[in-house]
Amino acid sequence: MSRRYVAILFLFASACSPLAPAKTPPQIQHTPGAFVTVSETRFDAGVFQLDYPSNWRVVILSTADTNYLKVAFVAPDQSTVTLTQVENADKTVVRLDNGVVIAAEINATAAAVPSFFEHAERLVKSIQT
Repeated sequence: MSRRYVAILFLFASACSPLAPAKTPPQIQHTPGAFVTVSETRFDAGVFQLDYPSNWRVVILSTADTNYLKVAFVAPDQSTVTLTQVENADKTVVRLDNGVVIAAEINATAAAVPSFFEHAERLVKSIQT
């Protein structure tokens, strides 16, 4: 290899090095909003957790500047189970030992499979502290 080629490679490599941070940026460690961990079948919001079917999607609907958590669990046929952390509710409610109150809203589409309601009921029953 010629020195010129090595010099160009060195300059290119040194120019790219600032692109990757040496450590995790502080804004990643201190993002606003509720603490949430989502795995393939487990949702953990810190104040409550639950199990959901592995082929469902999790969509967090609340914004970072709110004091409550609202999350939708979406089945493949687009039917949903929406859970909202509330003070009081008229809908199906789960009251946890730690004082957290969760309102559950189940919405089935016209294309909902019969097992959707079984999965939705199992999801709501799995809510715990």
